[in-house]
Amino acid sequence: MRIFFFVLLMMFMLSRPTFAAPSIEITDDRASPAYWLKSDGDKVLVEPSKIRQFNYHVRIRDPYSSSLRRLPPQLSASAVQARLDLASKDNDYKVTEPVKVQHAVTVRRTNVRAQPQPWNGDNYDGLQGTALDPAEAVAVLISSRDGKFFFCQTRNYVGWIDRNDLAFTDEVTWLSYVAPKDFLVVVDNKKTVDVKGSKLLFQMGAVIPLMQVSLEDVPEPEDYSGIDFTGAMVSIGIPAFPRPITNHVENTAWIARLPISVNGRLKEVYVTVPDDDSINHGWLPCTQNNFVKQAFKFLGDEYGWGGLNDSVDCSSFVGDVYRSMGIQLPRDSNWQEAVMPIVSVFNDVGTDMRYDIVKRAPIGSLLFKRGHVMMYLGQDKSGTPLVIHSASSYVRNGEKIFIRKVIVSDLRYQGTAGVETIDQLTGIAAVTNGG
Repeated sequence: MRIFFFVLLMMFMLSRPTFAAPSIEITDDRASPAYWLKSDGDKVLVEPSKIRQFNYHVRIRDPYSSSLRRLPPQLSASAVQARLDLASKDNDYKVTEPVKVQHAVTVRRTNVRAQPQPWNGDNYDGLQGTALDPAEAVAVLISSRDGKFFFCQTRNYVGWIDRNDLAFTDEVTWLSYVAPKDFLVVVDNKKTVDVKGSKLLFQMGAVIPLMQVSLEDVPEPEDYSGIDFTGAMVSIGIPAFPRPITNHVENTAWIARLPISVNGRLKEVYVTVPDDDSINHGWLPCTQNNFVKQAFKFLGDEYGWGGLNDSVDCSSFVGDVYRSMGIQLPRDSNWQEAVMPIVSVFNDVGTDMRYDIVKRAPIGSLLFKRGHVMMYLGQDKSGTPLVIHSASSYVRNGEKIFIRKVIVSDLRYQGTAGVETIDQLTGIAAVTNGG
């Protein structure tokens, strides 16, 4: 008899429906940019001159960032050693002589590593620092012992880069990548550009240099002999673009100037880039609606620790959104919080007061907790403040759950020690015309 009831019990247990634990991800109409866009949201929040001042402020305060164009031809041994030690506390390279700065440009998306070792395939490889887009200028300082990596200063990080991802060039050419006079900005989450049969991956905020002529001065086909069109997507015998070329007419294209490596040296090729919604001629204006629209372009993308898996982690997510408007944030969230103008801090403040403080933050503000950053969207119709962020994991009932994607959520989800995020916030920061 007991066996009979045991069998019935097991049949009952197996027949019961199973329910997955609710996720922290919001998937209703609030997970759409249309929900958050405002009729007055296209007002410029920060003027370009103020953005330039902010970027200068970042380079001064963030130890990882650098004004590449102001780097001297030679760095002292101590200056290079400090950068090596900053990249990794386990650094075993010792510099005893001054180092001549060499000039190089990335020829594909590449990883910046804390040690001269390739990615080990782990989604949370501790040696991964960040990732760079193609056509980014870097200052090369020293070579690894095996010659396979170069230690570099980038615009906002330091670390080791695979030598095959770099092309060396002269200073004048290099400076045209440090600060191109005319350029496109990638405004989609990702964009690929065909170059000599290879697809180069650019992420939001990446700069694509343009050929150094005005749109009205593009040469006629018979004048192409003076331009190296190696790798262009069309034959030189056929017009490479409709005429007139302009970003105001349908079915037109831009002529991009991109680097390739020929035996380690930079060679430029000219490639047509169709004029579509994935690019913008120059930086987007810094507006409330642009913060929202840009952030939502990443929604659902995989979490990419340090840029692995061709994606974004929490700090590179907000960094790319801001970068599409010309605002250059530090790479890591702790330095983003350290250098940005603070809207609010949370010291001995209760939960209710914390919610009141968050609700007063400007849309597009960054909300920080230890090791994580989120972008504020505003209050939903019920008055609940929501954020969008690249989330790795959260805690439920003491269990760590990996979600690993860009999501919309509220601030009630639990982090370490089972504490709700609202009670873990350390600060709110935003870029304004005032600072």
